Amino acid sequence: MIKNILRLVTLTALNYMVFFNSPLVNAQQFISELTSVPVLRSLDQNSVYIFISLIISLVTLWFLYFFKPFIEVYLMYYLKFNFYFIINFVSLSSIYIAFRIYGYSRLYLLLYLFFASFFMLLSDRLKT
Repeated sequence: MIKNILRLVTLTALNYMVFFNSPLVNAQQFISELTSVPVLRSLDQNSVYIFISLIISLVTLWFLYFFKPFIEVYLMYYLKFNFYFIINFVSLSSIYIAFRIYGYSRLYLLLYLFFASFFMLLSDRLKT
C-alpha cells in the first residue's frame, strides 16, 4: 500500500513538473469542457493540471497491474525498465490525446518518462 501511494504521489509530481516547465502547454479545450459543468466552473488552470497529472498516474498504475500478469518472466527480469517506460508512455500519450493536451515540452516529457520509469524500477525493491 505504501509503495502504491508513493508511486502515485511521485508520478503525479513528475507529471505536474512537465506542465509547470512547459510554457506553451495548452489545455484550454479540456478546461472549457470541464467548466461547462456547473459544479466545476470555479476550477483554475493549476487545479486542472493537477487533475490531469493525477489521472495519468492512476492510468499508469492501472496499466502496470493490468499488464503485469501477461509479461514473461524473462522480460520482467531483464527488461523491466523498458516495460515501465512503455507503460508510462502509453498512459501519458493516451491521456494527452483523450484530454487534447498539446504544446508541452518534449524535453520535459522525455525526462518524465525516464525518471518515472527509473523511479518505478527503484520502487519495486520496496516491500509492501
